[in-house]
Amino acid sequence: LLAGFVLMFSRPFEIGDWVEIGDEEGFVTDITIMNTHMRNFDGEYVVVPNDLVANQAITNRSREGRLRIHMEVGIGYDDDPDEASDIAEEVLGDVGVIANNPQPYAIPSGFGDSAILLDLRFWIDPPTPQARWRSKALVVERIQERFADAGISIPYPQRTVSYPPEKAAADETVERVERADGNGDGRRRDGPL
Repeated sequence: LLAGFVLMFSRPFEIGDWVEIGDEEGFVTDITIMNTHMRNFDGEYVVVPNDLVANQAITNRSREGRLRIHMEVGIGYDDDPDEASDIAEEVLGDVGVIANNPQPYAIPSGFGDSAILLDLRFWIDPPTPQARWRSKALVVERIQERFADAGISIPYPQRTVSYPPEKAAADETVERVERADGNGDGRRRDGPL
């Protein structure tokens, strides 16, 4: 009951806001003294007791009127990161659901196992789940197309497996077997022949 009063006075969210409370994410449909009611993106009705709401982190994605999206894309180590960043920023500027203020940007941010990583950051306005999903899907599709046209590769993780194992490791295994049976012929003998 006390948690319900605290929520009523602190107002971290309002009915209609897109919020994330602990593991639950959706739109607030009702706030009572005892519970917060939400509808998640699967269309399910979720009731969260206010004492849990008061004891968890609350992310209100609607409060600022816009939402920043963060994505990463990897390019090959032989590709030019500046050229890839310029192409990615051009793509971000052409996607209609992405806000132009502040400007979207793409910068090289690190070395991955198989790629140089580009950090893509952009804003959507207004912040809705549909706009978030649509913007991410469009960015992936268009960057992949533009990188392919420019000859910039998007590498996938690679592993090198060699077989048979090194000869030294095989010899060492045989030597251990010979020592273990004490006969040198690899056969185990239990008692006299």
